[in-house]
Amino acid sequence: MHVSYIKKEKKARLKVETPEDLWHLSKVLEKGDLITAKTLRKKTIRRGKEIVEGKREAMTLQIELEKTEYRKETHSLKLLGKITLGPEDVKLGSHHSIYVEPGLLLIVQKDWKNYQLDKLRKAGVKKTLVFVCTIDRDGADFAILKDNGIEFHGKKSFKKRSREEEKRDEFYNEIISIMKDQKTIIIAGPGFEKENLYKYIKEKEPELAKRCFTENASERGRSGIREVLRKSGNKILKESRIAEETILVDNFFKELEKEGLIVYGKKETEKALEMGALKELLVSDDKINEFENILNKAEKMQTKIHIISAEHDTGEQFLGFGGIGGFLRFKL
Repeated sequence: MHVSYIKKEKKARLKVETPEDLWHLSKVLEKGDLITAKTLRKKTIRRGKEIVEGKREAMTLQIELEKTEYRKETHSLKLLGKITLGPEDVKLGSHHSIYVEPGLLLIVQKDWKNYQLDKLRKAGVKKTLVFVCTIDRDGADFAILKDNGIEFHGKKSFKKRSREEEKRDEFYNEIISIMKDQKTIIIAGPGFEKENLYKYIKEKEPELAKRCFTENASERGRSGIREVLRKSGNKILKESRIAEETILVDNFFKELEKEGLIVYGKKETEKALEMGALKELLVSDDKINEFENILNKAEKMQTKIHIISAEHDTGEQFLGFGGIGGFLRFKL
């Protein structure tokens, strides 16, 4: 997402570039925001006493946002609100929905918070999506790591034959055809099968092998993929924002286990902030509206803020824990 902000006018020009941008945008838009964009709307035509709906025409409208509807399955974002600005023949105050898709330019006017702008700017940093293949002797599972979570991309089972231990070329070729268009690939799993696949790729597809890395995992499947994600030492996964959030929340729970320098819960976190003890604030993106006052205080005090997505496992775990907490400078 491309972001340019005019502070005096409280306006942000946002160019949506990818389906993932829609998810990030849905997390910062709030009721009452003024949104201007090019959209389609049916015009009404008066014929004597009769009012007839005309064809849908392209026009630029401004709406006061009432509701957002984001659907992860279809990567779609709908913004519903009342029209506040538009052509003369459009009735102000009537409802309209703006459908946001990649390529659309929006102007959003609101009391922008720094953490909201930072979230959108981070979304604009193009980081390599990581393709993960976990494999064992019986099959392989696939997933892509994205900013808004893990997308699982099915599996391949190994069709056992009488000489299965001697010939697995067909199985390996099927896997290669799936991962061929991916830029960065991690092959993981228990035992030696990941190394066997990597050696085969190196021999048959040397250019593809340059984009492949191997990693240990105790099992294949979804659990294995999540395990790979948690491996903080892997330099490739560190480039993924979801991995950064996973490491952050994991450290939070490690500190919790040893009763270390952390705080959690609304009252406790707010108290730590007011005492100047809060070093870093963690808030689940599903709780932004609920904890907006704390976020505003933290911003004024220049406390580092981390917005944690609830769309991945550790983020969901943090949300279930209350969705707010942080790291302390000193023990309370």
